[in-house]
Order: sequence, then C-alpha cells, then structure tokens
Amino acid sequence: MAQTNHKLEHLDWAIKSRAQNQRSCLALLTLFENDSEFWKEKKAARAAQDLVAVAFSLWRAAFLAEKTGKRADVFAHGRDFLAKLIEDNAISYVQDKNSKEWTFNYYTKNARSSLTLLNKYWNEVPSYEGKTRAARERWDYCQSLLDVAINNFELTLGSRKAQKDKRAEARTVREGAKRRRAKVREITLSQRSPKTTA
Repeated sequence: MAQTNHKLEHLDWAIKSRAQNQRSCLALLTLFENDSEFWKEKKAARAAQDLVAVAFSLWRAAFLAEKTGKRADVFAHGRDFLAKLIEDNAISYVQDKNSKEWTFNYYTKNARSSLTLLNKYWNEVPSYEGKTRAARERWDYCQSLLDVAINNFELTLGSRKAQKDKRAEARTVREGAKRRRAKVREITLSQRSPKTTA
C-alpha cells in the first residue's frame, strides 16, 4: 500500500510538473513569436537556444524524477545507458526511463548549465544557487528559474517595445511640427513677396 501511495504521489507531481513546463514552453514560444526580430540578433539568438535547452531538458527530466539518488544506482544506470548506446546505436525514451538515475541528472545538469550561461550574459536570468537538492526539488528549482527568466524577458521586451513606440511617436510629432513650420514659412514668404501688377 505504501508503494502504491508513493507511486500515486509521484504521478501527481509528474503531471503537475509537466503541465507547468508545457505552460512555460508556450510562454517562451509566444515570446519568440511576438518579438522575432529581437531573437534574430546574435546575442539573443544564443539566449533563445539556451532557453529552449532548459525548457526541453526539464520537460524530459520531469518524466524521470522518481529516483533514489544513490551513487551506486547512478553509476549502474550510467553504465547501462552507455552499453545501450553502443549496442543499439540509438536512444529513445525507454532507455532514458530505464536509466533514470543517470539520465535525470544529465537533463537537470544540462538545464543548470544553460541557466548559468544565460545568467552570465543576461540580467533577466537569475543566478543558480548551487547546493544539494533532492530530485524533485532540483527540478522545481530549475523550473522556477526558467519561469522567472521568461517573465523577465517578457518585461524587458515589453519595455523595449514601449520605448521604441515612444521614440516612433516622438519622431512623428517632430516630423509633423517640421511640416507645419515649413507650411507657415511658405505662407509667410508668399505674403511677403511683392505682387506683380499686370
């Protein structure tokens, strides 16, 4: 009965975590679609790659978080994973799941590395606080950093767009004022010029 309750509790966590990650993926895709020109810039394109790497790594890791974390198990699963890679020359979800003691660590370390690299160049991404965490806690922590990063990029890009719109509006006002001054000058000059009599 305790085994069944643990399994149900893990499945409940996994479903909620996957849903949270999918919402993050959708928010990230929306961010890319709403300001695609920004993401094509060299530095931003690299950030986009790392954000997708974090999102994917956490998506995959959510399926694998039910693990013991024992070093011997991590080593055994890493060895088995490597043997499957060599033997079959292919890896699918089944091999990921069968080697979850190792693969969970791989995916969460990939997420952590991408988050750390992003933080180095972008204020929008919070720094990763290195400390020992249980599997689910590690996943939750990385996912929360991804969510904060996405939200911060949304705010930054919103502010950037507002500034761009403000500059465009100011330019329009200046151009309108310039046209009005030219019109006044034209009228004034036409009134000052001597009229020729026939």
